Amino acid sequence: MGRFGRTLQVVWACRVGAHRSFSTAGPSTKLLETEMVDGVALVKMLAPEGNFPWGTRIFEHRINPLLIQQVNAALDEAESAGAQALVVAGEGKFFCNGMDLQYMSVPEHKNQSTQIQTDAEMLMARILTLGMPTVAAVNGHFAAAGAMLGLAFDQRVMSSDSPGLFFVPGIDIGLVYSKGMTELMKAKMPLPMWNDVMCMAKRYKAAELLQNGVVNDSPASAELVNKALEIAVSLKSKGKDEKTRATMRGIKHNLYQDAVAALGKEVEDMGFNSGTFDATGRAKK
Repeated sequence: MGRFGRTLQVVWACRVGAHRSFSTAGPSTKLLETEMVDGVALVKMLAPEGNFPWGTRIFEHRINPLLIQQVNAALDEAESAGAQALVVAGEGKFFCNGMDLQYMSVPEHKNQSTQIQTDAEMLMARILTLGMPTVAAVNGHFAAAGAMLGLAFDQRVMSSDSPGLFFVPGIDIGLVYSKGMTELMKAKMPLPMWNDVMCMAKRYKAAELLQNGVVNDSPASAELVNKALEIAVSLKSKGKDEKTRATMRGIKHNLYQDAVAALGKEVEDMGFNSGTFDATGRAKK
């Protein structure tokens, strides 16, 4: 992959013999696009139309081995380029719609569920403790594991005029979230929200999240990325050099020690093979 200074395009390509080509999007699809903006690594999760071979809509940005691999690659590139802050922005209706339950429902993928869960938690832990300020530009829904992914960032901005929702529907789809995921949510939400979010699957819009301090700003959709970049630029002195970034990483490790100790390490069977979700990954009616 190319260095920053020009746009980095991360392409998810089907390996020959591993999968069929994308059902409506051609043999390969660009999912991430990254550029450096005033010392800030800006990663955009693109929203092309079409489905993966197993049926998941690409623009939902669901967590599967491809997403995990390519987000990690973008983080590698940001770190090696000396980025001083990070912004990850979604495009379309979804920031991240959770684990790719359709992928896990494919018979030949079912034995991968624990490894995918582990890898997803390790990615969350990596973002949670990244040695630079991080900002999520939440364009739409961030739900289930996608909610946790968004919570892993230092700050979140969410569109005020988006219909996007924040919710964690484990109770409705028969999944018990792991200790690491639970500790992550506890670390990033005020205590009065814990029961409503994790036990009752309450749904929140941007205004209520702003009121509860879960998001830090709520601009109009047209200004979302600009606001996220503005915040990141204002914080980039906290990731200005190797020593500062190492210090930031150490502070975050201690601040979030309960989540870090469990994420990707104390991985339980969440119930993917016995969950009460339908073929699209939504709660059965």
